[in-house]
Formats: sequence, structure tokens, C-alpha cells
Amino acid sequence: MEHLIKTIFWFSLGVTAFIYFVYPLIIYIIAKTRGCKPKKEDITPFVSLIIALHNEQDVIGGKIDNLFHLDYPKDKLEIIFALDGCTDRTKEIILGHKDARIKVLDFKERAGKVATLNKAVPEAQGEILFLSDANTILRNNTLFELVHSFADEKVGCVCGKLTYTTADKTSVSKGENLYWKYENFIKKYESRLGKLLITNGSIQAVRKELYPFPDPEVADDFSIPILILAKGYKVVYEPRAVVFEVATQSVKEEFNQKVRIVAQGFKAAIKLRKALFRLGPLGLFEFVFHKLLRWCVSFFLTMTFLSNILLIDNGFYAVFFFLQAFFYGLAIIGLFLRHKRKIKIFYIPFYFCLVNFAAMIALYRSLRNQQTRMWEKALTTRQAAGMVKK
Repeated sequence: MEHLIKTIFWFSLGVTAFIYFVYPLIIYIIAKTRGCKPKKEDITPFVSLIIALHNEQDVIGGKIDNLFHLDYPKDKLEIIFALDGCTDRTKEIILGHKDARIKVLDFKERAGKVATLNKAVPEAQGEILFLSDANTILRNNTLFELVHSFADEKVGCVCGKLTYTTADKTSVSKGENLYWKYENFIKKYESRLGKLLITNGSIQAVRKELYPFPDPEVADDFSIPILILAKGYKVVYEPRAVVFEVATQSVKEEFNQKVRIVAQGFKAAIKLRKALFRLGPLGLFEFVFHKLLRWCVSFFLTMTFLSNILLIDNGFYAVFFFLQAFFYGLAIIGLFLRHKRKIKIFYIPFYFCLVNFAAMIALYRSLRNQQTRMWEKALTTRQAAGMVKK
């Protein structure tokens, strides 16, 4: 019996360590030995910037002003606002900005972001589709940096870098910033292999001819890159193409956001299983260890902790149990001190536990088919950015 418990302990601990530490190292080594950066040129293809939005009257004015300041040829850019069942003043505000580049598609029935994008894409004139969100702010040169990689004919999709503008104010936003630093490191080297599996819905560009019209039930930042990779094209990361968003400011918002993202991931894994098997051994390796098993880390952590309790009489296991208890104790303290500043010893364990507990709930909801395709943006992120009236 003790042998079985030890096997469970070391297996769970080993899988967790592999996911967080060994996998990034393997991808780094493969990318350094086999990978290459895409060919880039200073090209300016015609771009259709598409924003699917629902009731965004509080931020849309600032978004339009931001787009008007982009350093991209005016005759090479159209801006399409695809309204997904808006019931507020969003359309009125957009139409108040007189510019020939703006096109408004007013879809009366709310269908979700991906369904709205699928309806908007046939109306686009651009060679390149740039998909973004209403609450995302672009740097002036973002479009230039994003399209350079399309000089490589093998590149089908390019993802830019998302930066959080209030990443040092709360333990939630600090943790989110740390998480993205870790993710961006992995993205950099997956990109060198041309196999970036997950993009970001606020900054991704696609060749129009390759747009896959994904299932509306699956998130666009998961389905679009997977389906393009399955066609034999590259999906790459361009860190110099930067957009800004405000990080979630509350535990509830961050938790709900992570639950939604992971639940969408589980759903996508099922619906896109045929496409996943067309990614080849390396693509499947990335999916299993960067995504699928990462979403299941909470179960490996639970098995490690519980099996450790049963082995606590052994000296080594007693020390390791103490370290686990200490780590989770820091996380609990981090929960209560989450509004304090610059207390890394608390917010790192807190955010780690928050994300993994959210993943556990996401799996439960996915199994019960409780996750919806609809998503309401967190209000406090806008309040923190001064984008809405308090």
C-alpha cells in the first residue's frame, strides 16, 4: 500500500514539475536547434480591423480615438464594428465619428463574439484581418509590427503582445502580469517553431483567405490558430506589436475570467480533436503539456498533497508536507492581503492557487455543459482605467 501511495505522490509531483519547468526548457532547446524566425518585410497590405462588440458605449469613444491615431496608411485600412445585439448607445457613438474607413454591421440578435466575427468577415475587404476588442488600446505602430510577418507566405496568423496597464496595483493584477511574463517566454519559442497554439483575442491577425469560420461555441483565440496550423500554415508571436488592457482588479472577476478561458479550452479540445491530430507530434506535445495537462494541474496538486499526508511519518515527506502547507498558507494570507502592494511572497502563491482552482471549477462546469459562449467584460477594469464613470 505504501508503495502505491509513493507512486501516486511522485507521479503527481513529477507531472506538475514537468509542466511548469521541463516543458518550457524542452521547447526552448528545440526552438534554438530547429526553429527559425519568419521572414519580415516593411509591407503595408490592406487591413480590415474587425471589432465584435456588445454594449460598449462606455469605452467605444476612446477606442475610436485610439484607432484614428494609428500610424498606418489611411487608404490601406478599414475599421469594421460588428455589433452583437447592442441595446445601448454604442452604434450612435460610432456613427457620430465621421470617417470613410468606418463600417458598422448591426446584428440585432446577440450570438456571441465568434458568431459575430463569422458574419463580419465576408464583409471585409482587407487581405489581412486584424481582430481586436473594444477595450484594447493599440500603440501607434502596432499594425505595422503585426503585418510584417505576413511577408512570409507560410505565416497564416500572427499574435501580438498583451500588456496590462495596472499590473502593479493589486495582488490579482500583479499575478496576472507575472503569468503573462511566463506565458510570453513560452510563446516566443513556440513561435520560432511556427506552432503557437493559443493567440490572444485582443490582438491577432489572420490572412482573410485562411480565416476558418470556427465553431461559435469555441473561443476565437483557441480555434483560429489551431485550424490554421492544421492547414499547414505557421502561427507566430510578434512581441513588438503591443496592445494594452487593464488587468482585472478583483478576485471574483479574475476567477470568473479564468474559469471561462479554461472551460472554453476543454470544449475546444473536444470540438477540434480532428484538427489537433493534424498538428503532428510536436503540435500534440505542445497541446498536451502546455494546455491540456496545465488545466489539470489542480488535480495533480491535490493528489500530491493528500498522498503526502499519508506518508508524513517519513522524514523527507514530512519536510515536503511542511513546505506545501507553508506555500498554501502564504496563498491564504495573500487572499486577505490582496490589496497590499509589493508583497510577492504572498501574491505569487495566491495567484497560482487562484488560477488552478479556477481550472478545477472549469472542468466541472465543462462536464456539466454549464459554460456559455457569452461573456460580459469586467466592469472594474474599466473603472480602474478611468474609462467609465464611477
